[in-house]
Amino acid sequence: MTSPPGGHSPLRIATATLIGTSVEWYDFAIYGTAAALVFPKLFFPEMSPALGVLSSFATLAVGSLGRPLGAILFGHIGDRYGRKHALIGSLLLMGVSTFLIGLLPGYAVAGALAPVLLLIIRVLQSLAVGGEWGGAVLYAVENAPPHRKALYGSFPQVGDGIGFFLATGVFTLASLPGHDALLAWTWRIPFLLSSVLVVTGLIIRSRLEEAPEIKEALREEREAGGAATKLPVLDVARGSWRTWLLATGAFLVTVGGFYVIVTFVSAYAVSHLGFTEAQTSAAGMFASVVVIVFTPLTALLGDRFGVRRVTLVGMAAHLVVAFPMFWLVGSHSVVGLWAGMGLGMLASTIAYATVGTMITEWFPPRVRYTGLSLGYQIAGLIGGGVVPPLAQWLSGSSGASWTPVAILFVVMALISMGCVALHRRLTTPDSAPSTPSVADTVPQETR
Repeated sequence: MTSPPGGHSPLRIATATLIGTSVEWYDFAIYGTAAALVFPKLFFPEMSPALGVLSSFATLAVGSLGRPLGAILFGHIGDRYGRKHALIGSLLLMGVSTFLIGLLPGYAVAGALAPVLLLIIRVLQSLAVGGEWGGAVLYAVENAPPHRKALYGSFPQVGDGIGFFLATGVFTLASLPGHDALLAWTWRIPFLLSSVLVVTGLIIRSRLEEAPEIKEALREEREAGGAATKLPVLDVARGSWRTWLLATGAFLVTVGGFYVIVTFVSAYAVSHLGFTEAQTSAAGMFASVVVIVFTPLTALLGDRFGVRRVTLVGMAAHLVVAFPMFWLVGSHSVVGLWAGMGLGMLASTIAYATVGTMITEWFPPRVRYTGLSLGYQIAGLIGGGVVPPLAQWLSGSSGASWTPVAILFVVMALISMGCVALHRRLTTPDSAPSTPSVADTVPQETR
């Protein structure tokens, strides 16, 4: 593999970006799985089963309010002081928050205080994730050789799959002693084990170096007295607001679709199809393998044929799999459950592998961290916060109807495709990248 500019080895860049997003998605996946399988009975036992699930999913919605705030906070640090400082801070906050969830008392011990504490820690967790993914993608893309930007930019997405695989694997093991043990204590194990990943990630990230382009931008900023980007979020709001809105819409189906597959389908499979928590977690592990395998393969296609084309293909794939995914899950067979979740995750992976690289090129370097992170995290606020409870509500009071959820899946895909297409048509200054866009660049040998 060709070495990137600045002498940074591909292995160092891969591990630095993989580890952070692995922790991020490990933490978020175990929370999403616990919100579907454990938290309704542990933190909301006074409610009916359907209302308990809805309340548990609501903690995803309310807690996700911290994501855009984290994008602003860590985006400010990353744009003004360098990517390294932001990436270390976000990883540390994420790890501490997740570890604390593993220590929380349930409703039976702390009463109404238990869900309040859960919500507070969830906000801190979301604050951390607000600065993690955008910074990891930026670091990878900014340190990549020109003809491998999509591949390098896919490293964090591979980390998503690894984190999700580890989370579902640990949850599967935690479920083996049985449902009663899971509710009593084994659900805590996945949260407490996150500390191992966090410590490893902090050691790796402490050795990061900034890309030459960012070093130069920071040097020019210091020489100018820092006046140009005292508040990068204001620069995004004034000069790049159209790009930010379109980026938010473009990210919607990759984030919202993920939560439909992982959170809603998991709850639906256990509550209405009779699958056990262990069977559902195992299907989630299979879906995560799909992410790990197909992310780099898709990214290589993005480098060869252009990331916009490949991203649009992935978004369109959501339209194709929306209903078959639920038909397979509803077959009441373990194979059908695996196939349904895997099929949905394949569509998500094709789009997600390249969308970050594409949108990175939409923003100039001085506000790139803030702009990319805000777009992604606002989409996360909608897709990770609003979509799970909305899907539960659309499925009816009994939670047994999946057809409206499949339609929601399709609508999100159409919105994302429309935003990508609209960005191409815009010729406003704020949407023009500062460097040649890999979204439109196809290597010479393929022309």
